[in-house]
Amino acid sequence: MRNPVTQFQIVTNSVWQGCRKRAFGILALGLLLTEAGEASQKLEIINKIPHSGYSEGLDFHEGFLWNSLPQRIVKIDPKDGAVVESYVPATEYSESLKWASGKLWNLSFKNKGLYRGQIKNSQLVFEKIGEVPEDCGWGIERVGQELVTTGNFSNKLYFFNPENKKWTRTLVTDGVDLEDLAWDGKTLWSSSFSNYRGTVFSINIKTGKIESFWELPQKDECPIIDGIAFDGKTLWITGKECPSIYQVKIPQPRVITSK
Repeated sequence: MRNPVTQFQIVTNSVWQGCRKRAFGILALGLLLTEAGEASQKLEIINKIPHSGYSEGLDFHEGFLWNSLPQRIVKIDPKDGAVVESYVPATEYSESLKWASGKLWNLSFKNKGLYRGQIKNSQLVFEKIGEVPEDCGWGIERVGQELVTTGNFSNKLYFFNPENKKWTRTLVTDGVDLEDLAWDGKTLWSSSFSNYRGTVFSINIKTGKIESFWELPQKDECPIIDGIAFDGKTLWITGKECPSIYQVKIPQPRVITSK
């Protein structure tokens, strides 16, 4: 298994080479994360399964979890965390992923690429559909008939029509460094790369406002959440070098006035 420190360094170097530099030292192994504050509420954990690796995104499809790692995509049994299948991603340094209409969408950390793939002869075969607006794509989710992406230390959500392959609109949020996304039919969930340790938050899909913060009971176990998926009833959450994938009850957002 790849040494976690080495893997982190590989990905970190790629950030600086492939994406815009930002004037804060978040890309270090001992990074400090901002707390969400008194407005945070505790997530209720239903179950947790083993996890390893530098998660870049998570999805739930046909009874299995799909986890994007920098150099592979793994299909995981949600009962015990066992890796059922392992696939080569669209490009080296894979970012988030999303199953939609029988196709697997995968973002590339390397070339701004938005890829669409399907399984053929036990392999994922991808084609490049377009490029993301930011220098790097980070998170992807389906909301209605559109795909929504995040990327490159941005506070923006970008909406993509997969039918005509056009970016349709941009929504500015009051989040920071938005990571992976999950849509539960009513609420869009996300996390931050540099802020809100071990915390997910709900975003109003119409206004871009963060409406509530929810943190893991042992948030230091998984400080950088980068993997959120909805299975139809519950959320699954994991992160970078996080030892577990957590199944949690859908929080009932309580609107906040400050964070």
